[in-house]
Amino acid sequence: MDDIAVEKIIRSRRRTIALIITPDGQLIVRAPLKAPAALIEEVVLEKRNWIKKKVAEMRKRPASSVHTYEEGEIFFFLGRAYPLHIVDFAGSGIERTDRLCVSRTFIPDIRNKLKYWYIEEARKEILARCMWFSMMTGYSPTSIRITDARQRWGSCTHKGGLNFSWRLIQAPLEIVDYVIVHELVHLRQPDHSKKFWAKVKEMMPEYERRREWLRENERLLRI
Repeated sequence: MDDIAVEKIIRSRRRTIALIITPDGQLIVRAPLKAPAALIEEVVLEKRNWIKKKVAEMRKRPASSVHTYEEGEIFFFLGRAYPLHIVDFAGSGIERTDRLCVSRTFIPDIRNKLKYWYIEEARKEILARCMWFSMMTGYSPTSIRITDARQRWGSCTHKGGLNFSWRLIQAPLEIVDYVIVHELVHLRQPDHSKKFWAKVKEMMPEYERRREWLRENERLLRI
């Protein structure tokens, strides 16, 4: 497609073609199942200037975190920084105080142990927040799942279920809430039309500030 490289085309039951620039500056196309390749190419070429601008913006943002899992290294939970602290206790293996305390016995598999801990914490916190906003709005998902998604913080299925990446739990609570509200509104408004954003604003008047924070800092929310 000229000088625009498409990293991946993901087809689903969606109705429209969406262009997504990943935190690493790659272009992913989400398209309807039967969308012709020629139509996808046409959309990409039509948006080439926007794509180039967004890729350049992404590459200027803070680099992704590369963890070495050493004593004192910073990990985030709900926006707060926790230094990693290796301890000799057994217990649950991982505890959050003013530091993120991890049992020395976990060191051989520390990356996965921390990942599973984050998943469980995300499941508890995101489920509670999602149910609260659901009661406030009357928008009720058929299911709520915590996933390992790397490119999408949240998504809404055609059956009315909501999915959230466990990595989101590293962001401040107000950012978590924004993503939850965003996906809840998709239960009633599947696209990103003016009507969609009007409903988001009705529930969260300052959503634009939260959305911008996520765009600017998403590379930091990596493990």
